[in-house]
Amino acid sequence: MKRASYLFTILCMGAILIACDKDDDKGNAKLTFSKNKVEVSVNESDTITVSGGVTPYTALEGDKTIAVATVNNTKIAVKGLKKGNTTVKVTDKNGVNASLPVTVTD
Repeated sequence: MKRASYLFTILCMGAILIACDKDDDKGNAKLTFSKNKVEVSVNESDTITVSGGVTPYTALEGDKTIAVATVNNTKIAVKGLKKGNTTVKVTDKNGVNASLPVTVTD
């Protein structure tokens, strides 16, 4: 009976170690930004820093007529094109994403 309990304990420890390794492969999955929102004027730009997740990052504007976003490593530059509100969705290599609200003023 003692042998069975030792074997069970070893199997459980192995399962825990394997589960921890899988979590480490994902990196810090949650994406965070240096600012909660971006507010820019028309023809002006602002830059935020994204952290977490796994690089490279991509950025997709909700409305490309209001603002455009470009990615340079961990920096996201947002340029205002016309007055309005939109979002920029940032996605990491593993498909983890977060959205950033953008307001463009006159």
